Amino acid sequence: MFYSMRFKYMIPVAGMLLLLAAGCKKDDIAAPIDRTTAPRSIGEFIQNNYDLSLLQAAVTRAGMSDSLNLPGKQTFFAPDNAAFNAMGIVSPADFDKMDADSLRRMLNYHIIPDRYFISGFPFQLDNKYTTLAGDPLYVSVSGGEYGQGSETRTVCVNGAYVSGGTKRNIALANGVVHIIRKPLKFHRGAVQDFIARDTSLALFAVVMKRFGLWDSLKLKDPLTVFAPVNAAFLKYGLSADSIGRMSPAAYQDLAFGIYPLMLQARHIFSTDGWMIAQQAVYGRNGILIGNYSLAPNYSYNSYTNEETSGLNIFWFELQDWVSNNAGPGSINYKDESVINADFLTLNGIVHKMDDLIFYPEAMKK
Repeated sequence: MFYSMRFKYMIPVAGMLLLLAAGCKKDDIAAPIDRTTAPRSIGEFIQNNYDLSLLQAAVTRAGMSDSLNLPGKQTFFAPDNAAFNAMGIVSPADFDKMDADSLRRMLNYHIIPDRYFISGFPFQLDNKYTTLAGDPLYVSVSGGEYGQGSETRTVCVNGAYVSGGTKRNIALANGVVHIIRKPLKFHRGAVQDFIARDTSLALFAVVMKRFGLWDSLKLKDPLTVFAPVNAAFLKYGLSADSIGRMSPAAYQDLAFGIYPLMLQARHIFSTDGWMIAQQAVYGRNGILIGNYSLAPNYSYNSYTNEETSGLNIFWFELQDWVSNNAGPGSINYKDESVINADFLTLNGIVHKMDDLIFYPEAMKK
């Protein structure tokens, strides 16, 4: 449970080649897992799968086609087309606007040395690996599906769900491919740096500065920050000018200290509660901050292939959990998409939210 578990110290792509000439047979990702009788390389596998055509475009733009065909052992957490679509990448042309070196680093962040099948990852949260980009990546493993064995275990990488069935453990000549539901995001600066460069979080930065929390977003390690986007503040009439006129002494510490969890040492992915409990997390299983519980609510339905996610807020009163009447009670990630959660940095994780946790007026002293 979030309030009792030891949270981890952790840190935190994209394409499409034109279709091959007529006569080349394209594979489906759902092809048999065992490819050892006629092994191909990771590069060849990506190139010959329709569902990975955008990834192939990214590989081409980054100049990595040859390196993914070289002998060796590596594990590739590969975003499929749907994963890229969710972040607004729908065409190979979208990669033409990206810097090739930056794209190469992002792709290398999805690759770890050596060959890891699902059963090779330890059965626990946040096992740390170093990617080919030189940055840390975290793999979390929880219970298997219906007792079918270790290869069916639920796996998330930096908060990204690893697909099941034949979309995992794809054994190839030079490694293993696991399909993931969203590209991995890693920023080589601190939480403060990430927020400062994201214009959608400009008003959040103003609030953090006004309430004396800004410097800690660089110095504290680890941190988890639920950062409302600009529209969330404007919804309550909070502009940069009006925030600048607010008196911090007139508000409870939780009013805005709740967003970085009162600077507690936490490092929490959007999927962590679900990984622990194998169900959506509520109430006492959330993150306890004062008299409140924040519960990242993630679940994956393998039958409909759909994810649900967000943040639930509960208020502890009279030894029971009741709905939070000081705020909306339930908040979505920006654009109601899990793609806007789990931005990893050197000292923490940022989740971009579409509403405020507390109504500002309700948190006055």
